[in-house]
Amino acid sequence: MQDWIASMAVLTGLMGTISAAQDGVPQIVAFGEHRVMETARTELGSALARSPDKLACRLALFADLPERQELIRQGLVNLHNADPEHDAFECLRRGDTVYLLGNTPRGLLQAVYALEERLAFGPDLPPDWHEQGTFRIRERCFHPRFDRWPGERADIRYLSHLGASHCLISHDWQGSLRSLQGYVTSPVFPQAVPPEEVARNHTGLRRLVDNCQDYGIGLALWITELPCQGGPWVPEPARQAWLERFPAEVLSDSGTYQGKVLCFAHPLVQEFYRDLLRRFFAEFPEVETLYLFGMDSGGEGCDPATCPRCHGMSKFAQRDRLIRFLCEEGGKVRPGLRVLTTGWHWESQPAEFLERQAQLPAASGVYLAAESDGWQAERQNHAFLRQVRAICRERGQLFVGYDDFHLGDDATHLWGLDLQDFPLGIGAKLARWQDLEVDGVFDHWGTYSEMIPTNSMAFREFLLDPSADPEAVCHRLALNQYGPQAGEPAFRAWQSIEQAHRILSNCASWAPGQWPGWYRGRGVAPLPENLSLAGRDGSPLVAKEALGFTYNGGDLTDCLEAVGSGWQLASPHLREAARQLEAAMAVADDTPVGYAFWWNGAAKPLSRREHLARHRLYAEFMGLLGHEIGLHFALHGRFERLDHNAAAYLAEARPLLQEDLAACRGIVAFIDAMVGDYPAAEHLPARRWRDDYARKAAALSAYL
Repeated sequence: MQDWIASMAVLTGLMGTISAAQDGVPQIVAFGEHRVMETARTELGSALARSPDKLACRLALFADLPERQELIRQGLVNLHNADPEHDAFECLRRGDTVYLLGNTPRGLLQAVYALEERLAFGPDLPPDWHEQGTFRIRERCFHPRFDRWPGERADIRYLSHLGASHCLISHDWQGSLRSLQGYVTSPVFPQAVPPEEVARNHTGLRRLVDNCQDYGIGLALWITELPCQGGPWVPEPARQAWLERFPAEVLSDSGTYQGKVLCFAHPLVQEFYRDLLRRFFAEFPEVETLYLFGMDSGGEGCDPATCPRCHGMSKFAQRDRLIRFLCEEGGKVRPGLRVLTTGWHWESQPAEFLERQAQLPAASGVYLAAESDGWQAERQNHAFLRQVRAICRERGQLFVGYDDFHLGDDATHLWGLDLQDFPLGIGAKLARWQDLEVDGVFDHWGTYSEMIPTNSMAFREFLLDPSADPEAVCHRLALNQYGPQAGEPAFRAWQSIEQAHRILSNCASWAPGQWPGWYRGRGVAPLPENLSLAGRDGSPLVAKEALGFTYNGGDLTDCLEAVGSGWQLASPHLREAARQLEAAMAVADDTPVGYAFWWNGAAKPLSRREHLARHRLYAEFMGLLGHEIGLHFALHGRFERLDHNAAAYLAEARPLLQEDLAACRGIVAFIDAMVGDYPAAEHLPARRWRDDYARKAAALSAYL
């Protein structure tokens, strides 16, 4: 009897809601006090504008829903069984009333987005519509955008749509944004960062924090420490001016091209960091995690051979000293603070990396890539990853997969111009991280959210359903994004790109030296006098075992030939992708791409035709560049195989040298045409590459 009374009470409440909705204005009844609720109401109002039906919506964190017990008893919902550490949602329609429920504020927004997508792409909502989802990886950390920090509120909205749980505040190349002292000033070294720069950064970060909180998104800061003068990319006047920011007594030589560095062994430097931690977290307690990135782009350690205070202390040991300090002192002022380290530079000594990780505190975990850094083309899963994962699990440390889910160093450096979609690869990457049972994933380079990359949609799809068929998911995304006619060839292009990436993943041995932006062979003809130079292409990455296959295995010659062969096999697939995208462009229209509703910022979303044109730039240019890079590595491998015998090499290499000449000329022609079509390309790195490839072609032509 009591159950019947309770059921009637629920039904009466529903009837009242339905009646109110039939007056012509959809009604939204929200339950629960939370900052994200107002955001959810606004997003839901926009979504309902797509619906021809006059739906009434009950929007709630599940714990706040008055009738949740009755819905559970009737077997209509399952959200009470969701893991509270994983964002989950459930959508339910009964008559003209729709329940949108989440176990967390982020889960609640995902329920709204699920309805929004169903209304956008169909089919129509049936009277018994039911949809649910759980984000299977707990933490998903994304940059708000590639450049123009801190971006727009629309960038955070976009991250919320794709399923981000955390926003990574800065990139490793962004100057003072990648340090605590970039946001607060300490009287210990008050000139560490110019005051006006600190004020500007502080204001930008406060705005970013506020936007993130409106969408329930946590925050993390990427810091590059310890600060130093910087390498040859820093103008000499700036390197000299840096020396005036700190007393000479607290500086030491790094022993590298990065010059002087702040010595952490000096008591004043430790006091500086202790004060910075106190001041930073007093201002920004919302920041949960520090991603520590050193030994690159302005971060260094002291030279163990010359520093009077760190004498004999390896840079590995110096790294660990800083990590322990940040964990201990940071934990005092920001309880629960986590300090993550990475494999960049350090994984070249894998045994020591493993040994040291096992000795770090529980508050220090890793954000780890399979091959030193994140690459678009990389899908590896090997013993080293599994060994680090096991240590982190045993020590209670966070293990975050370091990857590229949008842009990457291994692409074309046409940032903001080409569109680099590889959604099938997103499925492969997330399957790898799922297999490792990671605590989180981290997107290395961010994106241009106004371009609406399909990788973002793929990320959300595969996180919600890791067992989904990648081809079925991506086929549906292609049709949604481009329409039925253009979507079919676009999907075939993605299949070709994925085949190319799978090949390249197995021979990513000179990362980044075998990728377009860092390739040393640009502008230098592969003739004996150049190939003989010591360290011509550097050394391959450390070997890693993977069930009978060795990544980066063999000697120098083996690795060079593997890269050459890999690019030879991959490039035709990229050319085929470009051909399919051209076919898609021919039948695409000028309406906005299907997922344009993810973006509400200042820039106008791309049309379907232009989206495909930008995507084609990526596929075609990457195919041209990769083919030429592969020829260079193959020729270098031939030179090594012939034991630097110049006469024998020139006798054997002529056909490949002629092919290299044609490849260089093809790149020059492509860049000239691209600048004609897109004048903005004049200011991109690839425009400067044009002269390098022209110079290389001239040298090859003169020889041949």
